[in-house]
Amino acid sequence: MKRKVLKITVLCLLFVGCTQAQSPHTAIPPLEASILNAPPQVSETEKQEYELVFCLDATGSMSGLIATAKEKIWDIVSGISQAQDVSKVKLGLVFYRDKGDAFVTKTYPLTDNIDSLYSQLLAIQAQGGGDEPESVNESLDEAVNKMPWSQNTQTFRTIFLVGDCPPHMDYNEVKYPESCTEANKKNVVINTIKLGNSCGSAIPHFKKIAMLTNGTYQQLGQNAADVVYNTPYDDSIIYYSRYIDESKIYYGSTAQKEVMKSKKEMSLNLYDKSSSSATSSRASYNWTSAGKSNWFGSNELLQDIIDGKVSLDTLSKEQLPDELKEKTKEEQKSIVLLKQQERVYNMNRLDVLVKQKDVYIRTEKTNNSGEESFSDKVIETMKVQAKRK
Repeated sequence: MKRKVLKITVLCLLFVGCTQAQSPHTAIPPLEASILNAPPQVSETEKQEYELVFCLDATGSMSGLIATAKEKIWDIVSGISQAQDVSKVKLGLVFYRDKGDAFVTKTYPLTDNIDSLYSQLLAIQAQGGGDEPESVNESLDEAVNKMPWSQNTQTFRTIFLVGDCPPHMDYNEVKYPESCTEANKKNVVINTIKLGNSCGSAIPHFKKIAMLTNGTYQQLGQNAADVVYNTPYDDSIIYYSRYIDESKIYYGSTAQKEVMKSKKEMSLNLYDKSSSSATSSRASYNWTSAGKSNWFGSNELLQDIIDGKVSLDTLSKEQLPDELKEKTKEEQKSIVLLKQQERVYNMNRLDVLVKQKDVYIRTEKTNNSGEESFSDKVIETMKVQAKRK
């Protein structure tokens, strides 16, 4: 009798979740058998990792750039993660201004916990500046020499330097030719994007930085313009994404569980701080193979059971999620089974929606092919350069 009640409960919950999640403008087709199948497997030797650091001018003239970064960073990491051979993406940030401003550089090391990095990005405002040279040299030194670049031969490493003003060549600091030499030793490609038509003296420096590291120089408008695509699938994507984020439960030592609970709380806070487009794009990235570590972190019980990494029977009471510690073994299994079935269903629904969103955006981009797109330029540059490896 208990098994029948459990099955009915699962079906009721899934039906309620489905009806609540759909936007009035969103038609979600029935699940196809192919959706439930795992994607084609790629051998470990064929998999590629990306390490991407943005050096962003954060002075007052860069309000457009900072706004675009906040809106489009998920599109960028998602865009390079769509291929099945991309196994991991790490992102780092270096914001730079100049001496006399609130900070000269503010650095956030490379990490696959992109939620934490995005929280820092949301807190940055464009301020300061007012004179032409900025601390470009200091930012490149931080990015090249102080980032924890991996030694993996399958990793594509790149820096995007984005700003509008030239470097201070009069400061007593590591100059960019030296940083470029070190970048070549580490197989780090430096790409440069000069924004706007002012500060023309920056152009030869930005071109030389790219040339010295076999990178690409580009010039875009002052505001790093990009197109934000709001789709009829965003509301439902956000619903299912949040439902999955809220359902995460962690096992392991007390310290491990506390770290992951903090990550979960931070991730949930992003729903209130981000735009709908950015939140939806975060879900699109999390859905990729590379985004999985950002989404679940480590020791997430439901996903590890689904992936066959752990069994409930192998965990001691101390290792169990706090929600299960005082339950009987039978109750633990019933609770986990219910949550596991909900997880699989919600992830399958999210898969359908993310694919529909992707088709929608591809169509919109075709119809608006003449519009400048900062994020597309970054993605295209990386894809071309990564093929050289």
